[in-house]
Amino acid sequence: MKKKNFWIKLILAGSALGIMNRMFFKLASYKYKRIQKKYKTYSWKLGNIHYRVEGKGQPILLIHGIGNGASSYEWRKNIPLLSKNFRVYSVDLLGFGYSSRPKITYTAYLYVQLIQDFIKNVIKEPAFVIANSQSASFAVMSCAMSPGLFKKLILISPTGIEKQSTYPDQKTKMLKRIIETPIIGTAFYQILASKPYTYYFLKNKLYKSGHSINASLIDAYYGSAHLGGPSSRYLLASFLGEYLNVNVREALNKITCPICIVWGRENELVPVTLLNEWTLMKPSITSYVFNKSKAMPHEEEPLYFNEVCKNFLMK
Repeated sequence: MKKKNFWIKLILAGSALGIMNRMFFKLASYKYKRIQKKYKTYSWKLGNIHYRVEGKGQPILLIHGIGNGASSYEWRKNIPLLSKNFRVYSVDLLGFGYSSRPKITYTAYLYVQLIQDFIKNVIKEPAFVIANSQSASFAVMSCAMSPGLFKKLILISPTGIEKQSTYPDQKTKMLKRIIETPIIGTAFYQILASKPYTYYFLKNKLYKSGHSINASLIDAYYGSAHLGGPSSRYLLASFLGEYLNVNVREALNKITCPICIVWGRENELVPVTLLNEWTLMKPSITSYVFNKSKAMPHEEEPLYFNEVCKNFLMK
């Protein structure tokens, strides 16, 4: 009887924890729903993709970085100026922002397909593409596979040659399975998506200046990380499991369109020394190093960044 009571209590405790987790996710995403307004939706094969369009002229597709709480919110300081000369599309990738969060394994190839399909079916003409961090490797792969869809590329601290070019092994596959479990995985996700950890990560990894971090920024990352409920952990599981990694070495050699690379000198996640891997492999690459930035030069030095983009794209 005692053993039976133990299991009943355990099941009830697990159910209560599950209900509390769902309530916590809803409360945490409440402010984020007020920060951004949902504008347009692209019904993709794996879920709805949220995006916005502003301005007129030649199209630019802005692709945010990969990380907990990331979304198209990161382009808020770039869209107003770029939209004066271009038709600017800012997208929330699958698993991020307002877009769907299916319980699947997220891979680099999934995002390569999404980028290609978005340009084909939404923009419907060749576009300039600006992509941040790991998304830059997805853009490079997409361009190599469908060169007719891309006019020029601007990559911000791109990964994919040596850094994050390894593939899942037994250790990372096990980590992925653990994070996908309902109780342990959700608890782990809640820690990484908490406001204290979000602030720590923004302050120590993404931004050089503390002035770049305010309540609205923290709310945006925190809210985006919780908007999809507990299923948001599937994307984190795939990321830590290294399923989003891709080696772009061969793809880069195939690309013929002009490429510009922007790097923050103080970037610790993707050190500026890795810029040499790209320029040595492809000497035609134009590059700029921003001295007052870490991983987000387009946010910390937006005037300089916007001017670099405008001059490069309008040549």
